Amino acid sequence: MEKNSFSLIETLFSIVLLSIVIVGFSKYSYYDNFDKEFNKLNDIDNSFNTKNYNSNFQTNPKTIQIIINDTEEKSININQISYKDERIELVKYEIK
Repeated sequence: MEKNSFSLIETLFSIVLLSIVIVGFSKYSYYDNFDKEFNKLNDIDNSFNTKNYNSNFQTNPKTIQIIINDTEEKSININQISYKDERIELVKYEIK
């Protein structure tokens, strides 16, 4: 005789196993950390856009050489603004 449906024990076992998996994923998810990282990146982006650099940023003046059409050479003064912490490293270049 063929078996066409789940028995009550198989159904209960499947529900318990599925609930354990769901609770495991929800308990160890990192969504809260994503919100913190997103807010931190948003704050850094706002600082870059408004050019309001606090003590977390390092500013280094530099001069770069640009060669145009293999004949003309230009020197351009720039500022290298960098931000670095344990998880994020960003660099921005601004022409003086």
